[in-house]
Amino acid sequence: MKRLATLLALGLSACIAAPVADAGPAPCDVTIKFGSYGAGIDRDLADRIAAAVKIDRDVARSTIKPWGREGEFDQCLTVKPGRDAKALYARYRAMLPGKNLKAPTSIEGPDGMRFETIAPM
Repeated sequence: MKRLATLLALGLSACIAAPVADAGPAPCDVTIKFGSYGAGIDRDLADRIAAAVKIDRDVARSTIKPWGREGEFDQCLTVKPGRDAKALYARYRAMLPGKNLKAPTSIEGPDGMRFETIAPM
């Protein structure tokens, strides 16, 4: 019985000491979502945002996550350490139009910040 208890204790301690595998990519500090009403995304807006991200010194990493059949994707922005994610959100939020007749676009940021363009009515 003592042997079993010792073996069990050693087994559990090995589990605790085992290194954790890479948890994957860092979470998005700001996510810009490019959707479609049925005719593709707003490519002009996506290109303007991509150009801004490319030269933005506050962005540590930008990744694209495609999810639709008409070019829809999410752009995940990770902020460099010590930089303000809320300021980054505000900068890219200002680039989105209030109404977008081409395609829906939304942005999500820290602390539940969120904005969506208004669809045509």
